[in-house]
Amino acid sequence: MSVAGQDRGSPAVGLEVASTVPVSFVDGPGNRFTVFLQGCNLDCFNCHNAALIGTSRAATWRSIDDLLDELRPRAGFLRGVTVTGGEATLQLEGLIALFAAVRADPATRHLTTLVDSNGTLDPAGWQRLAPVMDGAMIDVKAVDETTHRRITGSGNAAVLRSVRVLHELDRLVELRLLVIEGLTDTPEELAAYAELVTGLDPATPVRIMAYRHHGVRAKGLHWPETRPETMDRVEATLHAHGVRDVRATTIR
Repeated sequence: MSVAGQDRGSPAVGLEVASTVPVSFVDGPGNRFTVFLQGCNLDCFNCHNAALIGTSRAATWRSIDDLLDELRPRAGFLRGVTVTGGEATLQLEGLIALFAAVRADPATRHLTTLVDSNGTLDPAGWQRLAPVMDGAMIDVKAVDETTHRRITGSGNAAVLRSVRVLHELDRLVELRLLVIEGLTDTPEELAAYAELVTGLDPATPVRIMAYRHHGVRAKGLHWPETRPETMDRVEATLHAHGVRDVRATTIR
């Protein structure tokens, strides 16, 4: 996907925005202004935002100034800004510009800037983003590559590399695991996931999320919704393998 706005001939940097949420409590710590960007480079069966995967006539080109105008009146009641999608890093130029503007504006400079990402950005991109980003929340769909391909249609080498790069940059805020019964909750997968985490830092936060059918496409409905007892088992297993900070949620 090209940088947002490039094909419109606009000299300004901006973002192709699907929607904004003025106050969200599920897109990072505290109450946050959340920006959903259009476009994704994975094709996950479990995606609950499938309308954001490709292009859409419903998406709107938004300038950085326009987004700041929406953000400023709410800034005093917020803890931060999260940009998600889709895949936010596909629009890297606009993302960098937005975070830089948030940090530079007196009304918004107190807000933390976070990205919710699938982790496919290359190391050079993370290096560029790091100076204006407080952190990234990375979805590691699966550590086993075969399982990852089954879920997303793509390998996971770039994702695992991003996790390590972000850890080295001190920008890894949280890893996220969507618990899909029979796929990402197996003993082998959980042991590998724990090995990834403990190899970085056992205290790295891991958020486990229960798979739900709400919003997914038909091809994702054959997987059962995750039971509470499965979530309890996954949490206990990760703890048993040395992961210190496991946070469970049923929201996805």
